Amino acid sequence: MLEHNQKIEEKKPIEELISDFLLEYKQQFKKHTAERFLESRPYDHAIDLKLGMETLNCKIYPLSPIEQQLQNEFLTNNLRKGYIRPSKSPIASPFFFVLKKEKGAFRLCQDYRELNKETIKNAYLLPLVSDLIDKLKGAQYFTKLDLQNGYNNIRIKNGDQWKAVFKTNKGLFKPMVMFFGLSNSPATFQSFMNDIFADYIKEGWIVIYMDDILIFSPDLETHKKWTIQVLERLRLHDLFLKPKKCQFNVKEIDFLSMIIRPSYIGMDPVKLAGI
Repeated sequence: MLEHNQKIEEKKPIEELISDFLLEYKQQFKKHTAERFLESRPYDHAIDLKLGMETLNCKIYPLSPIEQQLQNEFLTNNLRKGYIRPSKSPIASPFFFVLKKEKGAFRLCQDYRELNKETIKNAYLLPLVSDLIDKLKGAQYFTKLDLQNGYNNIRIKNGDQWKAVFKTNKGLFKPMVMFFGLSNSPATFQSFMNDIFADYIKEGWIVIYMDDILIFSPDLETHKKWTIQVLERLRLHDLFLKPKKCQFNVKEIDFLSMIIRPSYIGMDPVKLAGI
């Protein structure tokens, strides 16, 4: 999936977006560094098909001029990064755009609905938001981290890429990394994050929901120490962060549509207004 918006945001240097005590880790916040092609790992995403599933074809959706431009940019950028490759396959899923509510915003998607019907489901459960929030009671300081590239941080298992091929008017392409839409992607990603942070989760000072990480602590000194530990762990696993979506050492934070501060946890009123 790709999102495009015509609004141009002012760019700020990383040094203005992260805390001083984390400047040693500023490489973990650089977008161009995050655009690397990953080595294969034990966490690679498998696509296990039901018995007898061998072929799947699809039509090509018509594109407007702006959609054609965005598709071309997507293909060029992801071919450059190695995230997709030209391919041949008896299975192909369509590629199209959804117009979002925001003016000038598009969401580019691979439509894997038919493929998902023939995929054996992974029963791994995502955490309940209520269970995660309950762990935060009594915390005084919070840091929120948001991963760069989301699902693209997970390779598709070697030998399974042909199953996720998508069709465009420029040809067929196989994804080498996960994109949105594959039925087991959430389970693969959450199990990956839970595994690499298993010891910290057990110690009880971090909660993780997909690519959102929240560190919480009773005092500032401990908080900084734990934040550095998380940055070290991210660096060990070749993971990067979006500086504009991170917050450090704050007493109040929004996380998973909740407003959280010492002695208070409640729904974000902005999110409530949209219901």
